[in-house]
Amino acid sequence: MLGALARGAKDGVIAMSLKALVNDKFGEYGDITDCSIDTKANKVVVQALLKGERERVTINLEKYEIEREGEMTYIVLKRFSSSREWVTLLLNKFLMGKRYKLPSAVNRLL
Repeated sequence: MLGALARGAKDGVIAMSLKALVNDKFGEYGDITDCSIDTKANKVVVQALLKGERERVTINLEKYEIEREGEMTYIVLKRFSSSREWVTLLLNKFLMGKRYKLPSAVNRLL
């Protein structure tokens, strides 16, 4: 019980960091309005208001992997789905299999 509570708090902190990171990197395309992460299942759910869209889009990172190389930690994006077919196609075509370095603040939580 206590372990699940601690993991939930950790997941919340990671989600806030991820939201800030993605908004900084991809902010020209819209804003992440909500983000949740499940580190046990390696899944992320994002609510985003994309430019040109009237309603929020739900984006699911259905699978990711964490890789460590020395002091560096990376996230490898494995599979996406979303509430918009075109977004799913775009994400899987251009981001699936990509590896991104995680900030040291997130690295310390993993």
